[in-house]
Amino acid sequence: MEADERSRLHRQANGGSFLLAGYGRLLYRIYIGSNADGKAGMDMSGSKIRKARRADIGEIMALIAKCVQVMQDGGSDQWDDKYPNREIITQDLDKGTLFVYEEQAAISGIMVLDEDQAEQYEAIRWSQEQGAHLIMHRLAVHPEVQGKGIARKLVAFAEELARSGGYSSIRLDTYAKNTRALALYPSLGYERRGEVDFPGRTANFPVFEKVLTSEAE
Repeated sequence: MEADERSRLHRQANGGSFLLAGYGRLLYRIYIGSNADGKAGMDMSGSKIRKARRADIGEIMALIAKCVQVMQDGGSDQWDDKYPNREIITQDLDKGTLFVYEEQAAISGIMVLDEDQAEQYEAIRWSQEQGAHLIMHRLAVHPEVQGKGIARKLVAFAEELARSGGYSSIRLDTYAKNTRALALYPSLGYERRGEVDFPGRTANFPVFEKVLTSEAE
C-alpha cells in the first residue's frame, strides 16, 4: 500500500488535480521523445519502458495478482486484493502516470510517477525542500523475472525523466517487510529519511529520497 492511495479521497475532494508545472514539462518530454506507440526507450534485447495503455489493464492486473500472492506467501501484507485494485490502476492509466517495462511483448514491470504525496510526508525532514519533487509509487516486477535488473532499469528511467522535467528530487516509500526494496534503494543512492504509518498495515513504511543533480555535475 503506497502513499498516494491514503490521500485518494482528499484528492477527489479537491478535484484530483496534481499536474503541476514540473510534471507538465515531464509529460511533454515523454510525448516529444516517443513515437505514436508510446515507446519511451528500447535496448538491443527488445525490452522497452513505455507509458501504459488501456489495452494493458488485464496483463497489469495479472502481474499485480502474482506479486500479491508472493507477498502474502512470504508473510507480507504490503499489497492485497484491495490495493492496488483495478480502479486504482485505471486511474493511473487515465492520468498517464503509469509506465510498464515490456520485454518480448510481455509486461514484466510497472511503476507510477506523479507529484502526489501523502499527507504523512509532511512530517518527514527532507534533504531537498526546494523545487518540485517526483513521487514514485507501485513499482513492481513480475515474480518470474525478478533478479534480472528490471527494477533498477525502471528507477533509472524515472531519474532520467525527473532530470528532464526539472525535478529536484525523487521521493518514495516502501514497506518495512519488503527486504528487496529496502536493499535496492540505498544501493541506487536513495537515502532513508524516516518512516510513515498508514492504517490497515502491520508494519511501517520507510521513506526514501534521492536529490538529483544534472548529468553535467
